Amino acid sequence: MVSYMLNKFKQNLFLKSFFMLYSNYKKLPPPRYILWDCTRKCNLNCIHCGASKERYEEELSEAEVKKLIDELAKMGVKTFAVTGGEPLIRKDLLNILKYASDKGLKTGIATNGFLIDKEKANQIKNANVNSIQISLDGTKEIHNKIRRNNASYNHAINAIKHLNEVGIQDISVATTINPLNMKNLEELMETLIDLKVKSWRICVIMPIGRANENKNLYLSKKQLKQLFEFILKNKKRLHIEVGENLNFLGEYEKKIRESPLICPVGIKACCIGVDGNVRGCPEMPDIEKFREGNIKEKSFSEIWNKGFKKYRDREILKLDKRCANCKNKNDCFGGCWVMREGNLQCIHDLV
Repeated sequence: MVSYMLNKFKQNLFLKSFFMLYSNYKKLPPPRYILWDCTRKCNLNCIHCGASKERYEEELSEAEVKKLIDELAKMGVKTFAVTGGEPLIRKDLLNILKYASDKGLKTGIATNGFLIDKEKANQIKNANVNSIQISLDGTKEIHNKIRRNNASYNHAINAIKHLNEVGIQDISVATTINPLNMKNLEELMETLIDLKVKSWRICVIMPIGRANENKNLYLSKKQLKQLFEFILKNKKRLHIEVGENLNFLGEYEKKIRESPLICPVGIKACCIGVDGNVRGCPEMPDIEKFREGNIKEKSFSEIWNKGFKKYRDREILKLDKRCANCKNKNDCFGGCWVMREGNLQCIHDLV
């Protein structure tokens, strides 16, 4: 509790400074991290995939991404992380990440792990990649069912082992929780502890892509409370993080988290899309209302400084009367914008 309140105080100081700069000068500090949505191609066909609906005729070229990295490094961005689709499908990915590392950026990859054998793990190490997040959604039978590939579990487990062997320091696992894997969380946790995973990132289903077509993937109120109780019971055994799409946990907030979360969009982070469109985060559908500009048409710094107005103005607290009158409005600031697409943004409704 003391740690949480201290971190809350630090966050409030940061936000006060940020919004003073924004209000008075319209010129902001750089984002702390950039997420590059590098491809929507994937070698799996997961039942909950949020990236499945969007296809692109062209992806940013290696030269275009390196030009972006030059600008990010000059601005003072700290971290450049890659997601997808499956990022390792791109043959130029590790060349790009090595370039980013040479420019002083920390780098990371979110991957399903399917393509990481011992050789690939060594290549990742040699590219100076700082962190790897492997998707693992349950025990073998459940994970393979969710990923719709009977080899996917073994590949993910072996990927973690190979990355450990080559000395990647920051290896985490991401699990998307749904009714299929709720009953196997204890067993999955024991597996992660045995694998010496540094942290476990837990998310709930987002109402996008295939998940938007299957409401049976959403947790009930009872199940979500059970998930929180599981985290509360086990958080000292393994570092467990609850994803930003639940950025406020109601009565569980200070019990589970060591630090408060805010939606980082337009404040600490943003996403560069497959074809250069800039939007808040990779989970946001690549549609007009979420786009802030394109790096092929404008510099990233111009997009960053002039865009993201509705997030920085806390627009939702003005438009949503329920949020405006909520006692927790300065804890969640209206919740996750992607969850709002399915009216799932309010923790008071969810639990």
